[in-house]
Amino acid sequence: MSATVTFRLDPESAQILRQLMRRNKATKSQVIKDALRQRWQSEEEASRPTAWEIYSQLKIPPAKGPRRDRARHAKRLVKEILLAKRRAGTL
Repeated sequence: MSATVTFRLDPESAQILRQLMRRNKATKSQVIKDALRQRWQSEEEASRPTAWEIYSQLKIPPAKGPRRDRARHAKRLVKEILLAKRRAGTL
């Protein structure tokens, strides 16, 4: 299926079209087709849900395990160990 579309360009857009034709070594119609496809892809990607939105919709039960996670307070624990060594004179 083929359709012909005719439209007028302002001077700035016409200049951009000529530059793209030279840069890509393509015809006017090919440059316009590529631009439309790129625009369509960007619109489709923008309408897709993000990973955060998908993850937030999942119903994941809370993890079972130790309630005290040492990794969460690692910085504080290392400081405490170093202070204890300094006080003991072994640092």
